[in-house]
Amino acid sequence: MLDSELRTDESWRLVEAKGKVNLSLRIFPRGPDGYHPIETVFCRIDLADRVRIRVSDEPGVSIRVSGPETAPANLENLAARAATLFLELGGTPAGVEIELEKHIPPGSGLGGGSSDAAAVLRALAAAVEARPSREETLALASRLGADVTFFAADTPLAIAWGRGERILACQGLAPRPMLLVLPDVAISTAEAYAHWDERQTAERTRGVEPRLRSDSDVSSWEVVSSAAVNDFEPVIFGLRPDLRLVREALSETQPLIALLSGSGSALFAVYESERQRDEAAAELTDVIEGARLVSARGPV
Repeated sequence: MLDSELRTDESWRLVEAKGKVNLSLRIFPRGPDGYHPIETVFCRIDLADRVRIRVSDEPGVSIRVSGPETAPANLENLAARAATLFLELGGTPAGVEIELEKHIPPGSGLGGGSSDAAAVLRALAAAVEARPSREETLALASRLGADVTFFAADTPLAIAWGRGERILACQGLAPRPMLLVLPDVAISTAEAYAHWDERQTAERTRGVEPRLRSDSDVSSWEVVSSAAVNDFEPVIFGLRPDLRLVREALSETQPLIALLSGSGSALFAVYESERQRDEAAAELTDVIEGARLVSARGPV
């Protein structure tokens, strides 16, 4: 039984696909394999998509998308790609039907598509008789993207290195209220990395040593906040000065942490209490334009 499973409705399996924020994100120069190694702290949050899966004797993968947010309703959707990969490597079942209810904005850096894909992998792994091991499921996830591996590991908090395939689950942080700022804009991760490369080539200065080595590095919010950084911020804020202003406005509300999540466009702040979070939201309502403010919580 999946930890995040909600219920089984006849032949359908329904799961939540929770989003994430990055409490820290460092990027290193592109390696020989063409990928940028990273060092990050993934924190799962309670903003979630809903994914329904049904295995079928009919060959192939189908996907339907509904909800307030958009996503491709075709085989390019990462959830559909996850199902296709599972079928290609596992051999059973013959086909998969996916119904995806989107609540996490695409291109926001909150990992919605990756979480959807991981939910599909874990649901299918639980649905077939020849159930793949956790290690096999994570290996499949790593072929789909760094964030997918974290979500497939089904842990609320983790440090990740490399391409995100090296995961260390952590237990140190109690859940805290969060405020998400969701601008009405999507940012391509591939383009963000391309601009990061241009900036690093121009500056020619970059440390390459990881700093996070064990769960003691995320043992408390004080420890995490002291090392909170997102290497995408200088790049994205250069392209979108309006997001820089949002970050500055968030920081003025005295949160524990205020950062861009992933490559953006979403920003988040972590607070000690719901009262502080709600006061910050009220304060920012008339200050931040062109974005939604959403209450959240994590790690969960």
